[in-house]
Amino acid sequence: MGLKDTIHKDIITAMKAKDVHRLSVLRMVMADIKNKQSQVNLREELPEADVLAVVGSYQKKLTKSLDDYPDGDAKNALINEIKVVQEYLPQKASDADTKNAIEKVLGATTDRNFGSVMKLVMAELQGNGDGRLVSQLLKEKLS
Repeated sequence: MGLKDTIHKDIITAMKAKDVHRLSVLRMVMADIKNKQSQVNLREELPEADVLAVVGSYQKKLTKSLDDYPDGDAKNALINEIKVVQEYLPQKASDADTKNAIEKVLGATTDRNFGSVMKLVMAELQGNGDGRLVSQLLKEKLS
């Protein structure tokens, strides 16, 4: 079962449970997925990687808007919305995994150009690395 099918199934479950908050979040995610699918081709299913990218970009958009809200109910609702979306994303690599990937890449290459090494580390983490953490740790290692 793909991610899109899982989200669709969870929408139905949220409807039955009358979980209004979860339902609205999942509907927004599904709307973004369908919008992306309409941009590509209405007759073909969106590849799983593209569905995951849409969910990831939705989560990133929510995280960026977190700073715009003052502390209070609206910010707490946004935090809860981010938590719902994160359930559908793969787990990020831990700090230790990130450090190990950086060490492995730096040991395997003589290139010390930040951009190219960053790209290699993110490839090593298979997209599960936190870009900010990788950037911070890599800058420390290269300096």
